[in-house]
Amino acid sequence: MLLLAWFFAISWLPDPRPLSAPEWSVRAMQASIGLSEPAARAVSTIVLRGIGFALLGVLLSLLVRRRPLRWAAPAVLLASPLLAVASQWINFGYFPIQGQVQLSVATAVIGALMGLALRRRALALGALAVFAMGIFVWGSSSNVCDDLDAAARFTGHHVLASAGDVPAGDGGFDTLLRAAFAFAEDNSHGTDAIFPNTAAVLALSVILGEERVADVARRPIDLGRIEEIRGLRNRITMRGRNDLARHFWVSAGLAIVTDEGRAMTIGIGKELMDSTPGGSGFSFVDMMANRAGIMFARAATGTATAARGMQVRISRGMVSDDLLPDVEGLPEGIADERFRTEFGGLRGAGTRRVNDEITRRLAASRGLRLTSDVLD
Repeated sequence: MLLLAWFFAISWLPDPRPLSAPEWSVRAMQASIGLSEPAARAVSTIVLRGIGFALLGVLLSLLVRRRPLRWAAPAVLLASPLLAVASQWINFGYFPIQGQVQLSVATAVIGALMGLALRRRALALGALAVFAMGIFVWGSSSNVCDDLDAAARFTGHHVLASAGDVPAGDGGFDTLLRAAFAFAEDNSHGTDAIFPNTAAVLALSVILGEERVADVARRPIDLGRIEEIRGLRNRITMRGRNDLARHFWVSAGLAIVTDEGRAMTIGIGKELMDSTPGGSGFSFVDMMANRAGIMFARAATGTATAARGMQVRISRGMVSDDLLPDVEGLPEGIADERFRTEFGGLRGAGTRRVNDEITRRLAASRGLRLTSDVLD
């Protein structure tokens, strides 16, 4: 029963990410190994993920502790990595990439070996399991650490300070983008630009996208300013459309607080719901805006050099049209029956053709490039 409960827990709990690593673990890594702050966050995250998968092996060993070792060992060593990969698949909504599979398999096997070594000491095994559960859940309790939450709030306050002077339309999008990233540049202090850029993306995703992004991050916003935020949001457009600006920023924010795969899955799910009777219909235009937002988040926060390059490009006049290609000719308003018959559903040939065209347009967008050239 405990094994089943833990499997469902790690299939549902937010996957630990570098920006959400508990501060105590980051400080411990810095003190014990002498790592930089970004490296310490990355290592802490890998350790937390590994604990979750290793515990599957420990609990499997506990389950079969009364069985002969010659039967129990191969069963546990085979089943634990399979369960680990399956939990990732469920959690992400897509099959994990090679690196994720390697981590889950390796740590699940390590956990299985630890459990087999302690199989005759049920009390020690149980204590180990409880301790590991507590560490993992603690590390998964929020997708945004306290420092990032504070930085995003400061950025949001800075952006909202001049909200009354922001023009409507695409120009408002450009004005707010420049304001947020100028603030990020001022707070980079000539060092790693990833952290302030991430705060800028999160602030804009809540202000211009949807306040529920903050709920996903488990960091509710100040409801006293909600009407002000919504009033500003409703005036901002991308390619002349308010819905595209919102799709862009929601997806960018979700890519930060969850991951790119889950951000894309959420966007697809919304379009499928829209295709049902009473909805606005499946929109490939919306899907391109979703993908553009995810790509922008990656380009703005992927590496220190690219993050700095994004600040420079925005300061030199990059506009919303550089972030979202022309939407002309992309199908939208597609009802469920037409989506299935004409496009073949999500995996159909028609859908693939349109997605290939979207990919081509996005690849040509200079604002979405992962580049190390700050003069681009």
